[in-house]
Amino acid sequence: MRSLTRCLLAALLLAAVAPAVRAQMPALPEHKHLASEVGVWDAEVKLWPTADSEPMTSKGSETNEMFGSFWLLSKFESDFGGMKYTGRMQLGYDPQKKKYVGTWIDTMSPFLQTMEGTYDEKTKTSTMLASGVDMGTGKPSSSKMITRIESADSKVFEMMMPVEGKKDEWWKSMEIKYTRRK
Repeated sequence: MRSLTRCLLAALLLAAVAPAVRAQMPALPEHKHLASEVGVWDAEVKLWPTADSEPMTSKGSETNEMFGSFWLLSKFESDFGGMKYTGRMQLGYDPQKKKYVGTWIDTMSPFLQTMEGTYDEKTKTSTMLASGVDMGTGKPSSSKMITRIESADSKVFEMMMPVEGKKDEWWKSMEIKYTRRK
């Protein structure tokens, strides 16, 4: 009975405090930009396993929804070489860092990737740097992800991997052309 009473008191306290908290944390333009990604997107995928290989192609979809006013939740589904692939992303904007922040997990890796980056309104380009662990070596890895908004219903995503031994040089490992479903 005490547990139930505590739970009810906690719920009442949260209900009373929530409007004040919301009033202090309005959605920023950066959060509203995230909301522009909501919907279902068809994906045409090209994947280069190595810098000098021919691309593998597949089709997929991305479903995006907002979690409250601050977070974009994304589910990507595709098929790579006969293997079903699902990835999940959480993306938000951190007003203290003045950067977009996020995480990525998928069905092919046991490692979490974290992301941080910017969006250039003038060029309609997002640039995110990701950190994680290389599945093959177990060592820290990084990647750069660039998304260009071509129109309200079209965008292109590129994932770049670092060129070994060459600082600030990248090779394209993935390209996804997205079209929003009507």
